[in-house]
Amino acid sequence: MAEAKKAKKKTTKKAVAKRSSSTTRVSKAASKAKTAPKAKKVAKPAKKAETKAKPKAKPAVKTKVKAKEETKTATKNEAQVETASKATLPEPDMQAMFDAGCHFGHQVAKWHPKMAPFIYGSEGGIHLFDLAKTAEQLSLACEAFYNLAKEGKKLLIVGTKRSAREIIKDAASKMGCFYISSRWMGGFLTNFNQLRQSIKRMNNIELGLESGKFDKYTKYERSKLDKEKSRLERFFIGLKEINNKPDCVFVIDPVKEKIAVQEASAEGIKIIALADSNADPRPIDLLIPANDDSAKSIQYIVDQLVSAYNAGKAARK
Repeated sequence: MAEAKKAKKKTTKKAVAKRSSSTTRVSKAASKAKTAPKAKKVAKPAKKAETKAKPKAKPAVKTKVKAKEETKTATKNEAQVETASKATLPEPDMQAMFDAGCHFGHQVAKWHPKMAPFIYGSEGGIHLFDLAKTAEQLSLACEAFYNLAKEGKKLLIVGTKRSAREIIKDAASKMGCFYISSRWMGGFLTNFNQLRQSIKRMNNIELGLESGKFDKYTKYERSKLDKEKSRLERFFIGLKEINNKPDCVFVIDPVKEKIAVQEASAEGIKIIALADSNADPRPIDLLIPANDDSAKSIQYIVDQLVSAYNAGKAARK
């Protein structure tokens, strides 16, 4: 019995020791658990700071969106200005063209077969142009003149026939472009550097006579200079300030100005021409089929082109 009591005491002591050890373990775990949330609470503000710091990057997105919107509005404004300026381009009037005699062509026997798409019919042995197609081609030419002026490209007008000379001079003075109204000098475009020396010579003689540089010359020498100056002005009076080849050549009657058309096409220069029914349209880039003999017809076509060119100059400013 005494031994049994001793064994019970040992087991109870062991159980108490186990319980105390387990309670100490639980207390340690609880203390750890209590200290761990404190670390989590300290870590949370960092996340909040990160989340608060993120919205600072949003204004950059807004600025990008604003920049895109500004570019869109700028392009819209530019497009509106361009359409408004193009709206000022002249619109060909078929009745006015009819009154000016633009519909009359050459004799049937002298026509060029490639001009057939622009011919309406014939009457009294003379071809008649389709004024609807003439108006369409004229509007394209007006748009081309507008773009030339807006881009600041150089234009040369060529018209040496009597019915076109004064019209060409007046139009060139209004547009501020180059012109040839007396005679096309062969090699003007294909041998441009050589002919430019002649233009410089003309300008130097003119400046010398105006400044008194040649006052010490004899009367005979000065008369020779005057003759040389008048001869050069006959060919180059409309080309005083030209330094490079033109970007476009406008020709009245490409049959008469065939050398100019050949040189321009050989140099790759754009050709716009007012052509009658006897002209070959193949070397011409933009054709205006109309009467190129009547002064009224030439005047009407040129006036439309002048107004389009001046509208382009105004748009460039």
